Amino acid sequence: AECVTFPEFNDEADFKKWLNSVKGKIVLVSEPELTGRPDYNWDEFGTKESIEKMKAEREAAGKKWNENIEKTGMPTRSRDGAKTIYDAIEEAGAVAVISSRWSQGFGVNKIFSTITKKIPSFDVGMEDYGLIYRLTANGDKPKLRLKADAKFNGAVPNNNTVAEIKGGKMAKQYVMLSAHFDSWDGGSGATDNGTGTLVMMEAMRILKKVYPKPNRTLMVGHWSSEEQGLNGSGAFVEDHPEIVKNLQALFNQDNGTGRVINMSGSGFVHSSEFLGRWLQQVPSEVTDGIKTNFPGTPSGGGTDHASFVIAGAPGFGLSSLNWSYWNYTWHTNRDTYDKLVWDDLVNNVILVASLAYLASEDPQFFPRDRREVMPVSRRTGEPMTWPEKRNPERKGRLDD
Repeated sequence: AECVTFPEFNDEADFKKWLNSVKGKIVLVSEPELTGRPDYNWDEFGTKESIEKMKAEREAAGKKWNENIEKTGMPTRSRDGAKTIYDAIEEAGAVAVISSRWSQGFGVNKIFSTITKKIPSFDVGMEDYGLIYRLTANGDKPKLRLKADAKFNGAVPNNNTVAEIKGGKMAKQYVMLSAHFDSWDGGSGATDNGTGTLVMMEAMRILKKVYPKPNRTLMVGHWSSEEQGLNGSGAFVEDHPEIVKNLQALFNQDNGTGRVINMSGSGFVHSSEFLGRWLQQVPSEVTDGIKTNFPGTPSGGGTDHASFVIAGAPGFGLSSLNWSYWNYTWHTNRDTYDKLVWDDLVNNVILVASLAYLASEDPQFFPRDRREVMPVSRRTGEPMTWPEKRNPERKGRLDD
């Protein structure tokens, strides 16, 4: 089918009039990139003048694109069931939409959910998308032959995977390891979150071998549907209040293959006392380079320990060395096995297993006292508050 792009709209009426022309067409719905070179490449080789010019042109193009979309009067994301611009394109008879989410690195695209409900939605790499867009915008009317094999087969059960090593005299208290098991299909999910999963699995294997009779019950949760809003861990928290109430500590890892370099106290007043004591007992070659932030601030989302923190339980994220995670592997087509750094993962296994052992053996139970005075949010300019509970989505949004 022939490709079309968004023209410049004057208002909503103009957009609705244009919709009459998309029947049988493939609609290109993403802003084309001005440059395919990452900023770090420009900084290394570009002149000051060319860098400033590129950034100014990119900012102006982005502003123009967003203002044009706003004139349609329709959102690009559904809120409270509102119809999106993609719903309108679908209803107008387009045969497919093509999007492109460049990840600001050479050869990498972000992979997220489909943006349509009935017609195929394709994500195309920045380089190919740019070529198709230029041909279309220049009036060459390119035609594409698309093949989509994916099918929607209806609702299927989705489950967390949870394992435990029964505790001894404090078996009704819990130390939990945590990592989400789901991923996106652009690559193989190696660093998001295969690395977190394998670290927790290997730590539990070691603990089972060398510490088969822990003081407290050791658990590991491999959560489902994290990527759609912490639904797996949120459901576990909702379904198991007895575990949340008696949780000594939870350790979660979900940001790549690197060595752990940051730990926050998640807003708990006594985090320095407990985490500090445990970290001091871990071999220095494992903890070298770890920066701590006590009491820190509570996480309201982003990854699964937030589900526990929101409920008032001590959950802690283990933040890793970057290894170009955000540009090159997080939710991209390059998140594959060959990006793993095994020495760093071994280090993390030792750290997690050690923390689990020390938390299990500690005679004191982790207090729930929260910090009362919170820092000012850089996003809102207002003092932060403890995040509010969100209900996990259990039906896959099939009711939307």
